[in-house]
Amino acid sequence: MGEGLSASSIVRAVAEGAAERITRKVIADLQQMTDTMSGDDSGLKTTWDEICVQVQGEESFYWDAYEQIVYGLVARHIIQLSKHEREAIWLQTGAGFDWDGEDPEEREVYPVCDDDIINWLIREYVYSKAENWSNARIEACLARSIERDEL
Repeated sequence: MGEGLSASSIVRAVAEGAAERITRKVIADLQQMTDTMSGDDSGLKTTWDEICVQVQGEESFYWDAYEQIVYGLVARHIIQLSKHEREAIWLQTGAGFDWDGEDPEEREVYPVCDDDIINWLIREYVYSKAENWSNARIEACLARSIERDEL
């Protein structure tokens, strides 16, 4: 047992487990959405495909709409978290890190903010997965985009 036991490592493990679970649910939700905005010629079949292409390539005119969809899905799933999971995730955010470093007698009593949690999950987990996700449709769309850029 080379790894020591600490409160921060336990909190981080709880946060990571919950974040990964929510990310899997959000990706599954996005894969079920087949009304795409990229057009039939893109070859993309799901909203998740479209998000992956845009995270890996270039954001489209519709990027704000995709962000709203992802935000709404993450928000829907975090309300299902237990209090300790929400708090553990929040402590991983910038606001949580800053709060944890403050003098305990001077910091706000319960500053946990869903917006901090949602934005952190999207940036650190959902879009991180999208950066590395691939399938034949995504690869073909990105290749066509590179070909158009080279013309």
